[in-house]
Order: sequence, then C-alpha cells, then structure tokens
Amino acid sequence: MKLLNKYNILDQVIAYLRNKELLKNNRIKGKKILDFGCGSNFSQITKRYKDAKEIVLIDRVGNNFTKNNLKFINYKNNIKNIDKFLNNKKFDIIILSAVIEHLEHPEKILKYLKKFLNPSGYFFLTAPSKKSKFLIEFLAFKLKIINAALVREHKRYYDLHEYKKLSKKSSCKILKFYFFELGMNTAAILK
Repeated sequence: MKLLNKYNILDQVIAYLRNKELLKNNRIKGKKILDFGCGSNFSQITKRYKDAKEIVLIDRVGNNFTKNNLKFINYKNNIKNIDKFLNNKKFDIIILSAVIEHLEHPEKILKYLKKFLNPSGYFFLTAPSKKSKFLIEFLAFKLKIINAALVREHKRYYDLHEYKKLSKKSSCKILKFYFFELGMNTAAILK
C-alpha cells in the first residue's frame, strides 16, 4: 500500500528530526513496537523500524495490511477497534510521535494503550513545545509553509507542566522529559 503524507519540504525536515530523536532515545533492535498515529508514509516508517522484531502501526488513514513483521491497523477513529486486532499482545515501546497535541483527551488514549505495554515497556511521546506555538502558527497561517490543517488540529502545546498533568490523568510516571529542536519540540518517556 502506498499512501504518502502530503507535506512540504519543511514539514518533512521537522518529521525527519523528530524521527531521528526517536531513534536516538530508543533501542529499536529486537523490540516489539506499537506506533499510534504513525501516519501513512509507510516506506519511511519501514526504514525507521527495520531492526524491530515486530511493528504494529495504528492510524486513521489507510487500509489494513500485514507485510513480514509489520502490521498496519486503521482504527477508524474508534479506539475500541484496536482490541480485535491486538488481542492481548504486549509491546516494549508504544510511540505517539506528534500525536498527543491533536487529541482532545490524550490521557484516555494512554490509559487504553497502557494495557498493551509489557511490564518493562514504556511510552515515548513527542509534542510541540509551548515556546513553538507562535512560530508554528506563523509558519502555517501567515507564511503558509507548513501544513496549516494539522496545526489547526492542535489542542495544546507542551512543557514539563503539561506532561505532569498528562501523566497524572493517565496514571503514568514521567521517567524522562526534555526539549529538542532548539526548544521547539518536547519528548517524554512515561511508564
């Protein structure tokens, strides 16, 4: 299946840097990975996770498919649809990269997905920082050089305080938090 995200070059650079951060902070080799909100650029995603033992990708765009150790699930914007595909599978890392800022209640998604973490597993999250709000909206709405439709979906921007609220609401613990991309993006590991 070939669906490509329709992003311009700047969007692609930002995504590349975010993915580089993901790989820098997570040992993928031999791991079972669940990537929620993965997008539809499957050739890039396949390269990113090439050393993983098993990969499950979940998004709301695209058709379900399985290829080698990779499975894609379109959950049709209904989180309960995931159960019928995953049963009681467990994962080492559950990734939500540039996803939580788009969710009205990200804590509900984390609580739901938590049942798929193995005992030593964790969440790896990224989201734009509060410091980036003005710049992102300027680039999207005034200069029109990044995807304005996606920026319009942002419910909130993140800093440590936002992650503390999210971790409390989702019954998770923050293991690590930091800024990257010159403070414009955030990353957190929750368990």
